Amino acid sequence: MYEIGQWVFDSLSGNKVRILEKEDLWGYVSYKVYDPVFKKIYQLDEKHILATSETVDSEAYVRYISLLSKIRNKLSGGILSQLGESILPLPHQIYALNKALSNNNVRYLLADEVGLGKTIEAGLIIKELKTRGLIKRILVVCPKGLVTQWHIEMKEKFNETFNIILPEDYDTIRRLNNNMNVYEDFNQVISPMDSIKPLEKRAGWSKEKIDKYNNDRIYSIVNGGWDLIIIDEAHRVAGSSSEVARYKMGKLLAKSSPYLLLLTATPHSGKTEPFLRLVRLLDEEAFPDYRAIVKEQVAPYIIRTEKRDAVDHEGNKLFKNRITRVIEIKWEERHSLQKKLYEMVTNYVSYGYNKALKTKKPYIGFLMVLMQRLVSSSTSAIRDSIERRIEILENQASHIPDLSIEDFAEVEAEVSLEELLTSVTFDFKKELDELKNILVVAKQAEYQYLDAKAEHLLDLLDKLFNEDKNRKVIIFTEFVTTQSFLRDFLNSRNYSTSILNGSMSIEERNFVLKEFKTKTDILISTDAGGEGLNLQFSNVVINYDLPWNPMKIEQRIGRVDRIGQKNDVLVFNYVLEGTVEKRVREVLESKLSVIFEQMGIDKMQDVLDNELAEIDFTDVFIKSITDPKFEDYYIDKMESDIKEQVNQAKKIRELITEDKAIDLEVLSTVGEFNTNQLLQQMYINYKSYRNEAIENIEQLFVDFGNEEVNQIISQELKWEKTEGAVIINLPDLPNEKGYWSLWELSLGNATDEKIVLPLFINLAGRNRPASAKRIWDELCKPNRKIDILGVKHFVEDEYEKIYSSAKEIAYDNFLELKKRYEEKIEQKYRKYNYALDLRIEAAERIGIENIKRSRLKKLNQERVEMQKKFNMKKQICPEFKPIFFALME
Repeated sequence: MYEIGQWVFDSLSGNKVRILEKEDLWGYVSYKVYDPVFKKIYQLDEKHILATSETVDSEAYVRYISLLSKIRNKLSGGILSQLGESILPLPHQIYALNKALSNNNVRYLLADEVGLGKTIEAGLIIKELKTRGLIKRILVVCPKGLVTQWHIEMKEKFNETFNIILPEDYDTIRRLNNNMNVYEDFNQVISPMDSIKPLEKRAGWSKEKIDKYNNDRIYSIVNGGWDLIIIDEAHRVAGSSSEVARYKMGKLLAKSSPYLLLLTATPHSGKTEPFLRLVRLLDEEAFPDYRAIVKEQVAPYIIRTEKRDAVDHEGNKLFKNRITRVIEIKWEERHSLQKKLYEMVTNYVSYGYNKALKTKKPYIGFLMVLMQRLVSSSTSAIRDSIERRIEILENQASHIPDLSIEDFAEVEAEVSLEELLTSVTFDFKKELDELKNILVVAKQAEYQYLDAKAEHLLDLLDKLFNEDKNRKVIIFTEFVTTQSFLRDFLNSRNYSTSILNGSMSIEERNFVLKEFKTKTDILISTDAGGEGLNLQFSNVVINYDLPWNPMKIEQRIGRVDRIGQKNDVLVFNYVLEGTVEKRVREVLESKLSVIFEQMGIDKMQDVLDNELAEIDFTDVFIKSITDPKFEDYYIDKMESDIKEQVNQAKKIRELITEDKAIDLEVLSTVGEFNTNQLLQQMYINYKSYRNEAIENIEQLFVDFGNEEVNQIISQELKWEKTEGAVIINLPDLPNEKGYWSLWELSLGNATDEKIVLPLFINLAGRNRPASAKRIWDELCKPNRKIDILGVKHFVEDEYEKIYSSAKEIAYDNFLELKKRYEEKIEQKYRKYNYALDLRIEAAERIGIENIKRSRLKKLNQERVEMQKKFNMKKQICPEFKPIFFALME
């Protein structure tokens, strides 16, 4: 006679089942039972029911239940993926992984400052979600310059192979795979951002052609059935408006995948609207409008560490010192023509820029800005550009460039120059005559003497390499022509060089990087070429010319000032004496240092690394050049603007900075055990105790994507008092005699919150927590000798005493589990309730009464439903039950 609710064994299936009902009809006694493995209810004849299993005292069962419990514990709150094979994550990176795993809805903004390894954090999350069987198809969307970095880091650090798919590959892939959607045949893909954004118009293209282009790119990728999408440099998809093509792309991608990671070091530039668009990609419902941009609402979605808070595994500061020197280059008599050339170009730029403003031709203004930067870069660069401009004008090959102010701000100088040189002129004869006069002086200056900067560069390099002949040096310039000049000049002085620029393919970039690391002394890179590089093996950066946006300078230095840099970083910034740029920069940086000191900011790079990414000196530089008598006015105005921006930045920092404490102890659990190995051993022992054969056991591979494995893991377990305790001896393990048991603590059926606790209570009734964990670990070791000596049945109130002690011991674990769960659901409730308040407030302003009433009625009903769901989730019905008992000899 069996009782309702009792756990028994089905002798036919070998499974443990729970009795739900008893049926006695015409002398046939049967029971309705529930099988937790296969989640099914069925009738079972009484003669096939056993009170105890014949196999629970087998070694295979003991191993299986120990391994299963260990895996369940990790699933409920630990890291399953095997980290540390090719990488030992830093404390802040493990923090990022744990926060991402704290919510079943993995949609986050990874916003660490530059150089802290957001790619690594994304890789850790990929690995963990794959290990748990939650994702298979992954898409990474990033700027073209970062494609190689993603491919290499995923392969080298995580052994994950991603396929790079470029637009030029589409037709070939279609032919090879006979599939119109080029993405369907690849589970892990990296795609450049701008190659898939939708087009709205293009000169000479029909609507049909544009539609086909968009279908080939954005729509085929959106329909790829992705489980996880990662967008790197995600601030680029926030756009200046919701109509920008990149934002449309981001919105489509965000809706097409359950899991989403947005990566950016500059999530908030000081403007609320782009930030709102960015976080709405993660959760539209939580951010109905700009009023939702408050810390409490934003915090659940942001994972951010600042450089000043980052530490290594021993708790030491992560980044080395940075030593910056400004090199002021004077024009000597031998450089007289270079000085004259600078003055002539400055006059040309001043007139051209002012004329562009009056005639409302911004593209001419953009060209003038570049001409001024070219003459400060090198004689070769300005001479080459003037020659090309003259040729374009003489051949009447000019046109109106399709380049917006936003494009000009984003696109690197080497890229925009090619487009702007073809700009239509406003005074053909005057500009042509002036350019020809400048060209004569430019050619003479090249022949007169070597550029003043190049002279000093040679002396600096000789000094650096005399100090350390194995040193690697990086020289940055804005322009390809200056790059070519420096390469030829340095090669002629017996320095070996590599060059990198934005026109190079991914394969060429990879070759150059390898060449620089293994062979050459110097890498000469443009800004576009240097995007996304990790060059920690070098610690010297020479800025041969200086962009007018300080953030670009910071990005250059960030190529070497990264995690893994073993030496102090040396930075040399070249400026030409007697130039407007030098004078304005000097005054501005002096004023900046005072502002930052007043605001409590240590150094400029602390600001430029993050929120003030939009500081740009271009306006004040060009206005000081074109209207020099008002130079002081423009500088003072810039100072005022910067003060305002710094104040805004402090508010933004408060908004996006996480209140967190990074725990170094968490590192001790990383890679604690090999999940795949445990899973395999658990499965083998499960099959063994059930006497089920495994075909091709040598080739066996199981993971969380295996349906049978998931059935085993998710089954309900309960150890009955009548089953007694399996008598176990672990040879060579010094241990007192007592009861070792595994207990499952959960908060009830409405939640997934549960843990398994090991307990060891000696025969004197004392709790031994260290012994409990040690025994569990020993039972999980595959080659550990285990002696099974039978089963001991409990006598009198022996079981009740152990159960009472176990309940008392587990109470603190219950409180911790309860607190964590309540905080999670309350945060979620507050988040959506706050958003709902904002939507109701907005509805109150609707002018048409019947529409307003209808809208408010729906919103209030939504609140009722949300409150109902919250009240249901708040219910805690704790359950505490044994899942295994052993008497340790």
